[in-house]
Amino acid sequence: NCWILSGVTTTTQNGEAISANSIYTLPPVNPGTKVDIYTPILNFTSASTTITFDYRLTQSLNGNATRSIQVGLVNLFGVVVTSNTITMGAGTTTDVKQFQHTFSSVVPGNYRVFLRIMGAYGNGSVRLVLDNFQVSGATLSISSGGCILVPIIETILPVKLVSFTATLNSNKVDLKWITATEINVSHFTVERSTDGTNFNDAGMVFAYGNTSTNSNYVLSDNISNMQSSIIYYRLRSVDIDGKSEYSDTRIIRINKQTENKVTLVTYPNPVTNELRITIPANWQNKKVVYEVFNANGQTARKIEATASSQTETVNVSNLNSGLYIVKVTCEGQTAQQKIVKQ
Repeated sequence: NCWILSGVTTTTQNGEAISANSIYTLPPVNPGTKVDIYTPILNFTSASTTITFDYRLTQSLNGNATRSIQVGLVNLFGVVVTSNTITMGAGTTTDVKQFQHTFSSVVPGNYRVFLRIMGAYGNGSVRLVLDNFQVSGATLSISSGGCILVPIIETILPVKLVSFTATLNSNKVDLKWITATEINVSHFTVERSTDGTNFNDAGMVFAYGNTSTNSNYVLSDNISNMQSSIIYYRLRSVDIDGKSEYSDTRIIRINKQTENKVTLVTYPNPVTNELRITIPANWQNKKVVYEVFNANGQTARKIEATASSQTETVNVSNLNSGLYIVKVTCEGQTAQQKIVKQ
């Protein structure tokens, strides 16, 4: 009830239906045409939802023929706020497959779930069968015992995003994005998170607004005081009416990047009694932890300096001869060096 199923038929045919009674469509065979399926209006109460359904092709596709299903949420203004796409080609089997995708960063409210079915390059007799549709974290929006319906309009998204990248550059992250089209766009906001769930604004850049050519944007985020080893970034584009959409999330791993850039100087090496460790200049006068590990990974020495000098001395005179690893940590950054104890 209250679904929009234009161009969709039910099937009970054995070997075609996924369960006793499935819906199917003959997908378009020309690029740009489509069949849209919409659920009734649903009330989403959490920041994420998982959409699940089964699907299958009734026949294999030939040559360059393709079928695709775009799955996502559309708001009551007809704007797609988030989506994910399945693409099928000549290598796709006719076995029953399951689509399951969790959409995060959803602002609680009323949306419809939509399936946009498209195709190209022929094979018009190939049916696409769908069944067992489920949506988590949402309830049917009901008024006076009936379903609330509003028209779904075709709306061109204000931004066509070509790319969005995040690159660690010393103590900052360089965020770059390129748009191919902008229609009445107000600004872009880069959002940052340390847990991948709770995001805060990291910076804002005004948009060109209206353009059909590629536009390049850059924003640098200073992370010198960040303690987390992983930082998540996403881009929010906002149009002049206040509507917004999000990019995919990018991840920066601070330790992994900085371990290859931060170096120590240890001497003498081989060492007999006293090992001197010289740390990077920007680590001086900070809390620094010095650790020496034996070949079995056990801690043989550990020193903490609350305001470290550039060169610290560690007494290793009573360590057994052999290979050791010196590891030094400062504000989430780590560097290590092999030494030999004589």
